[in-house]
Amino acid sequence: MHRVIIGSGLLLWLVAVSVHAEEPPACGPSTTDGFSNIQIETSDITLHERLFEQVFHAPSIQRLDHPQTDVIRIYCLRDVVIAIRQDLRHPRQTGWVQINFWVKDVASVHDTLQSAVRDSALSQLADADREKVVRFRMKPGVMRGHRKVDRLEVYGPEGFLIGFDQPTH
Repeated sequence: MHRVIIGSGLLLWLVAVSVHAEEPPACGPSTTDGFSNIQIETSDITLHERLFEQVFHAPSIQRLDHPQTDVIRIYCLRDVVIAIRQDLRHPRQTGWVQINFWVKDVASVHDTLQSAVRDSALSQLADADREKVVRFRMKPGVMRGHRKVDRLEVYGPEGFLIGFDQPTH
């Protein structure tokens, strides 16, 4: 079971649009009423591409380039469809967006993601440039709701954050 909490700053739109109405979704829930996907606005889509492709190794569902209008990248991350959009006419920074997942082993997720960074082109970047794409923070024994968890926070570009919570016993 996934828990998704979304906070928004300047722009965060939730949309209920399937990628192709005639095809079953490759990721996400069935085509029933309710939550469909998350769309995030950004001023630099290349930073998000690096995060999703080089760190998370998230499958790309669709890539759309509308010249002089916008660029859209759609990914599947832990069965959640995440669309990233850069408006070429009026680029906007993401603002604050947080998505949280429950996981069984937060240390394993942390090790996997750090290894992905070490094995990617990101490892060749200066620290300041790499930190524009991804930063990690482990927080053991924090309260999330009414539960104590070990938490991994993965900070991405422009205020984008993905949290991984493992309940402690």
